[in-house]
Amino acid sequence: MREEVGKCSNCEKIIYCLDGFLNGLITEDKVLYCFSCIKQKDK
Repeated sequence: MREEVGKCSNCEKIIYCLDGFLNGLITEDKVLYCFSCIKQKDK
């Protein structure tokens, strides 16, 4: 099952919940990011 959760706050890519797993990350400030943007941010 695939449900749209929202858009990445950085690149605006659509983030989905795939079979109960979020295909991204929500920060403590409740900001949604895709995995690609989180990796770039950590560098």
